[in-house]
Amino acid sequence: MTSLSSHLPDQPQTITLNAKSSNLAVTSNHALATKGKFSSFLAPLTQEKFKEVVHEVEHKLKIVNQTLSMLDMQGFDTILEEMLNSITAKTGELLNADRTTIYLLDEEKNELYTTVTEGSGGRTIEIRFPATQGIAGEVATFKRPVNIPYDFFNDPRSTQAKIQFSKTGYRTYTMLTMPLLNDEGDLVAVVQLINKLQPRCGSYAAQSVRTLSLDERIALEGFTVQDEELFREFAPSIRLILESSRSFYIATQKQRAANALIKATQSLSQSSLDLDDTLKRVMDEAKALMNADRSTLWLIDRDRHEIWTRIPTAEGTMKELRLPIGVGFAGQVAASGEVINISFDLYEQEGAETAKKTDQANGYRTCSLLCMPVRNADGELIGVTQLVNKTKQGDFPPYDPQDFPQAPERWRASFNRSDQEFMETFNIQAGVALQNARLFETVKQQEQMQRDILRSLTNGVISTDRDGNIIAANESAKKLLGLSEEDAIEGYPITQLIKLEKGSFYNWFNQAITARNREQYYPDQTLQPIRGEEQHSINLSINTIADANDSHRVSGALI
Repeated sequence: MTSLSSHLPDQPQTITLNAKSSNLAVTSNHALATKGKFSSFLAPLTQEKFKEVVHEVEHKLKIVNQTLSMLDMQGFDTILEEMLNSITAKTGELLNADRTTIYLLDEEKNELYTTVTEGSGGRTIEIRFPATQGIAGEVATFKRPVNIPYDFFNDPRSTQAKIQFSKTGYRTYTMLTMPLLNDEGDLVAVVQLINKLQPRCGSYAAQSVRTLSLDERIALEGFTVQDEELFREFAPSIRLILESSRSFYIATQKQRAANALIKATQSLSQSSLDLDDTLKRVMDEAKALMNADRSTLWLIDRDRHEIWTRIPTAEGTMKELRLPIGVGFAGQVAASGEVINISFDLYEQEGAETAKKTDQANGYRTCSLLCMPVRNADGELIGVTQLVNKTKQGDFPPYDPQDFPQAPERWRASFNRSDQEFMETFNIQAGVALQNARLFETVKQQEQMQRDILRSLTNGVISTDRDGNIIAANESAKKLLGLSEEDAIEGYPITQLIKLEKGSFYNWFNQAITARNREQYYPDQTLQPIRGEEQHSINLSINTIADANDSHRVSGALI
């Protein structure tokens, strides 16, 4: 296995297919093929036999399409990976190329991409580059083949290949790059074959031939016109397989994203009413949903004209951060209510100097960013979700701050239109969760104010909720009940604690919380203590606590 540098566009692809790996590795070694049913089906086929059975492959694809909904996601991924691996290997075999790479087109991002397996651990990484870059980009742009004969290094477009040769030791002698077009003439993929081999040095070469060096196995005539014609003959079937595989892959990715969205919104709907917990849950779920490296949920403080958030610290506490509305990307969204989506590379955008300085100070590298508004049920802007660094699928080493300002491969990605649509749906549920948490926070603050007021009163006072459970009681009330100040009675039913010698507190209290008797006064009542034997003569008042605009909306009682 070799380094990532050997997988840049227009370079010899030195990664071989891992026969034991189910990872998608479109780049392949001509001599090796992924073991599996599909590759076993293709491996022994000659050019003539391939023509005969390709229609059967097309038929199998139609069956796969019909049964897509019945396949589990992981099993379907395996089928697609094997298809792509095998068709790549078979293409190289039929044209006797030493290395073959198929770059699929990402129409939304206008990028070419492939996925390779790198390193002894078989980690999977995705390679992407603009669909106008390099020889593959030239073929994608003009939709015509580029055939570079021996010696490729004499071609003015070989500069990058020479650099990679000095790093990897793999030499490009000849290259054939061809477009795969659909029936409408639109690009589906670009196929790049490197180093045409002599006929005796193909897949079934003797062991003695395989040990020869590459320059001894190279066909000096390079890829021929006959090779191009042969490829055109097979191209429709290869295109169908690739196009179908890509469509199925996109379908599975969308289904996974939809499932992740459902899971995330369900998690939010089940969250507690604690504001800190809600903030953390929203950030965690958004990060997982969008495959982002970092996420922050900013709330809007209209009174102070600021946005603020709480983030966990290394000590396990929550730290509050505040910014003026209009400052920073999140602050701009808070001011305008509009989405900000900055694709890779953020450092190339105007005004990125602040981000660079902040990153350098904190040992980080911001590559892409998505900031979106969060609104409550009334449409009021109450917050901003900020996602940083869309992360590629695959296994990558952790970011090393020593590499600054170079962008790591894992973050060379962008949030796309689908990400925005999913986050828009997610933020609706986030807005509901936040609104509930903020209302609960307000209620808690009001309860704390009640407790503070109660403590300052010399009379014994107890407040309850609409179910009769005690919310707060001051020290005087606890003394009258024979309790100490340390005794916690919050949450207990008040009707179980207050017992009168003659009066029916239970009935009186029920009249209060049902608003049948909102103001009650009973002088000279004898209160029986919970502890001890000392009884107290009290003047008892029971008052209903209700909404100022609707007297029937009872929230509790004050005793």
